[in-house]
Amino acid sequence: MSVKHAVLGLVIEKPGYGYELIQRLGTRIEGWRPSYSAVYPALHLLRRQEMIRAREVSGQAAPAHKSVVWYEATEKGREHFQAWMLAPSEPAPLRDELQVKIAFAGVDDLPRLVELTREQEQACLDRVLALTGAGVQDDLIAREKEWRVVGQLLLRDAEVAHLRTTIVNLQRCRAAMKRAIRRHEARSAPSG
Repeated sequence: MSVKHAVLGLVIEKPGYGYELIQRLGTRIEGWRPSYSAVYPALHLLRRQEMIRAREVSGQAAPAHKSVVWYEATEKGREHFQAWMLAPSEPAPLRDELQVKIAFAGVDDLPRLVELTREQEQACLDRVLALTGAGVQDDLIAREKEWRVVGQLLLRDAEVAHLRTTIVNLQRCRAAMKRAIRRHEARSAPSG
C-alpha cells in the first residue's frame, strides 16, 4: 500500500497535523498501525512534491496549545490523487517475511519454521476472529448509506479473505516442511 497516497487522501479529506493524521489513518484502515517513521517521511515527500503545504499553528488553534505543523492539500495534490485513484493498480507481490524465510531455509531450519508457521497461523486466526467477531452483519454493506463505512467494511472483508488464504498456505507449507523433515531423518538414520 502507498503510505504517500493514503496520507494525501486524508489531507484532502480534512487538513490536519501529523499525529492526528496517524490516528485517522489507523482508524480508517483497520488493522494497519501506521507509525511516525512511515507517515512523516510521506508528509515530507508530499511537501517537496508540492502536493501539500504546511503551516505552523500555535496557541488555541493547536492541540494542547502547542505549536504544530498543519498540513493541507494543494491543487496539484488533489489532481495527483485523483489521477492515482483512477489508475489501474498492480497486485501486491508476496513479501511476507515468513515466506521468504521458508524460501531460503535449509533442512536444519525446518523444525523451527514449522513452529513459526503454527504461531503465524494462530495470529491470523486471532485477527480473523477480531475482524469478524465484532458482531457486524454481512448485509450491513448492502444497507449502509455512507460510502466510507461501506469502503471500510469491504476492506475488512478483503483482509479476512486474505487471512483465510494465508492460513491455508501456512498449513500447506507446514505439511511440506514436515514431509521434508521426515525424508531427511529417514536418509540420515543409520542403516542397520
